Order: sequence, then structure tokens, then C-alpha cells
Amino acid sequence: MSDGSAPGVRELRRGTELIGRYHRFDGQPPAAELFEPAVDVGLAVEVILTDLAGWSLTTTHEALAEALVADGARPVRHFALMSCDLTTADLSDDGDARLASLDVRPFSSSDSVPTGVIELVRAAYPPGHPDVELGSDDDIVRDIERAQGGGRMGPMLDTSRLVFDRDRLVALVLINRVPGLPPLGGPWVTDICRDPDPAYSGLGRALLAQTLLASREAGEQAISLAVTEGNSARRLYESLGFSVVVTTRKVRIPD
Repeated sequence: MSDGSAPGVRELRRGTELIGRYHRFDGQPPAAELFEPAVDVGLAVEVILTDLAGWSLTTTHEALAEALVADGARPVRHFALMSCDLTTADLSDDGDARLASLDVRPFSSSDSVPTGVIELVRAAYPPGHPDVELGSDDDIVRDIERAQGGGRMGPMLDTSRLVFDRDRLVALVLINRVPGLPPLGGPWVTDICRDPDPAYSGLGRALLAQTLLASREAGEQAISLAVTEGNSARRLYESLGFSVVVTTRKVRIPD
């Protein structure tokens, strides 16, 4: 494997032959995100099973995902890639009223991971949630640190935010820049969650609406995210102007 021509894009090769391109996510396990094969599916599967053993892999290529599962990969998630055109979206409801009584803070790559993030993430993604893939407490903290450091799809943007109710962390949104152009590249909502306490109902929508407005004011043309099939949050995203671009499969390559 070697770096591709664009920053953050990797190439999977067999000798000099290009097998496919992907974005590397340095998680546990490492992930090949948005893998795009450059050869026929049979050869791509052969090389992936050998060179990416133990990795997670996401792809919009249905035939590749199905062939990997047929050869022993474990299906993990089936989700929709959604994108919002910030030049046309109606963002008049910017969330200011819902956020007015709370402390909204910028979150940058140089900030410490906030106290309370483990409790927030575990509450937001309880057992049985469509997106639950948390691991240990240390894994949760490392995941946030990777987003800050650019190891989670690309550099974290200034539109990332933390929301506190007094000293209690009750919501967060992480925005990273994926190499390339929207919808597969550009700004991505890599995580957004809120405390499920009914007292914070509507907070997630308000935070995302404000983030979209801030992104547009920063000159961004579009912003994307991925939502698992069956996650009711999809309706929230649609109400803010997101639409499905393509469906994506995530699989775990056997060791």
C-alpha cells in the first residue's frame, strides 16, 4: 500500500497494479473508508482479503461488498450517505433559541477531550442503537482524539462544537474535512450526539442547524454525513436539507 496522489487518500496495489483507492481511518481496527475498486471485483477481493486482513472496509460498490461477505467478511452496517447543498438549504431556523440557555463552545484540534465525553457518548449510543460501535472507555477517548488529530477522515474543522449545561457536557458535533469534493469529500459530520434526557429534546437539530449555517458562512458549498439504515435521525437530517446520494456497506475483513 502507498499514499495516493491526493492528501489522505491511500492506494492498494499489487506490485505496480492499482487495486483501489480509499481513505484510511486509524481506528481499532483500522478502516478503509469509501473503498473504490480500480479492477474487477474478483481481483479486488483477493487482494483485500490478503492485504487488509482484520480491517473494516466501507464501500458504495454493492458487488464488492457482496463478494467480500461471500468470501468470509462480516457485514457490520448498511447506511446512507447524505449530503446537504448549503447554497440552497433553508437555514433560517439556525437553532439560536434552543441553544440560548446553554454554553456552546468551539472545539479544536488543540483542546483536551472534555470531561464527560464518555458518559455522553454511552448515553447517546445505548445497546441496541443502530450506530453503537463504542468499545472501551479508552476507545471512545481515542476516537475523539483521532478526529481532532486528522486521523478520522481528515483535519477537524473550526465548526466543531461542544455544548454544556453548566458543567455537564450534553452534546457535541465533530466536523472533519475529507479529501476530495462533496459529496464523498469535503466537510463531513463525523459525529453528532446529544444527551437523551427529554430536557434536551430538539438540541441535536438545533446544534446541526447552527453548524450548517456556520459552515455556509465559512464559504462551504456542501456538507455530508452517513446514517445507518433504520436510524430515525435520518428524518431529522432530511428536514434540514440532506438527501441520500448513495447507499454504503461496511464489512469487517477476517483476520
